[in-house]
Amino acid sequence: MSQNTSHLKKNHSYTVRVLKPTEINSRLIDAWDELEARAIVPNAFLSPHFVLPALRYLESSDNTFGLFVEKSSGGLPELAGVALFQARKPTRKFPLKHLAAFASMHSYLSDFLIDQEDAHHALKEIYGYLTNKRHAWHGLYLNNISVEGLFTEEAQAIATDFGMKWKLFEQWSRAIFLPGQLEQDPLAHLSRGQKKNHYRNQRKLQELGTLEWVVQRGTQSLQKSIEEFVHLEHMGWKGEGGTSLYSNANHLRFFIEMMTGFNQKGRAFFTELRLNGKNIASTSNLISGKVGFGFKVGWDIEYAKYGPGTINEIKALEDGYKYISDLEYMDSSAGPDSYMNDLWPRRRELCEGMFCLTPAGRAALASVEIARKLKNTLFRRRYKIAKGNGQPLPSEHSETTS
Repeated sequence: MSQNTSHLKKNHSYTVRVLKPTEINSRLIDAWDELEARAIVPNAFLSPHFVLPALRYLESSDNTFGLFVEKSSGGLPELAGVALFQARKPTRKFPLKHLAAFASMHSYLSDFLIDQEDAHHALKEIYGYLTNKRHAWHGLYLNNISVEGLFTEEAQAIATDFGMKWKLFEQWSRAIFLPGQLEQDPLAHLSRGQKKNHYRNQRKLQELGTLEWVVQRGTQSLQKSIEEFVHLEHMGWKGEGGTSLYSNANHLRFFIEMMTGFNQKGRAFFTELRLNGKNIASTSNLISGKVGFGFKVGWDIEYAKYGPGTINEIKALEDGYKYISDLEYMDSSAGPDSYMNDLWPRRRELCEGMFCLTPAGRAALASVEIARKLKNTLFRRRYKIAKGNGQPLPSEHSETTS
């Protein structure tokens, strides 16, 4: 599948290589790892330490390819951008063949990795390839993508130049916090009731023995923390429902290999709440550039009534500046309805939507929008009639989806 296209920009030549996962060699992986630290929007879920294990254990690599934008000015090429895509069949939201920006079932942020110094040219090369008429796809689906990168005024202008039209499906906020700004009064944003519960639960745990909060971070092996985390994450409803990492051998292999890869680069850490030396709550976290990303959490159900998981997250606010003050912010990776939104004070904006890449794609999306509006109109009419006649009310879900 390997393809090359080249364009001369000022004094630099930009080349796009199109590669299957099996064509990515160790030299390119090293360059990818270095690019991650220079990316405009840091993203641990697009790190080679995350993507490659995900392709080995979670996702099919058959429908996945990457665009690797390289810059050359006479010497060795330097990686300026990485964009990964998965080919998708027609869906209800977009009834034509299309691409989706890479995301595994354990990814909480999507985007491209683009060098800050070459953002304009790298994005033009990526969009130029995607909109080439010889391709069979008509749209690009993006989910869990921040508004900080591809939706700046400059990025939107580049998309417009290539005839790409954006359709927003949904937008929401995600909890974050800034470690360096919490030293003075880290819990000022919490309500009186939240603080009271937090300190009461801490006291009750302290009555049972020695309670301590620790951060495990560095290039030393975190194997013990990994094992303890897997055990805690398997407890309770996740283990019972078969959704824990331990419940699936491939998910477990992915987690161990992924965390080990980040750990070897000093870019993984765990926050742990310990009672009498026993780990009763743990969070696994990743670092990309100068940003931390929460991954998954676990706690001992024996102590569930004390809320050890919540204590662990609040302790990150209280004492995190001592251990992760070098990070610009921590992204919770939490959903819009998560309890984290009540604990961590700041927000970042994320969205879901589709870039139409062709006239046929724009027409298809327009037809879907017309059908959606018609269904909503019919639903409201039937609802009004049924309510007026005292009949059973129609289901909104059955009327607005197909």
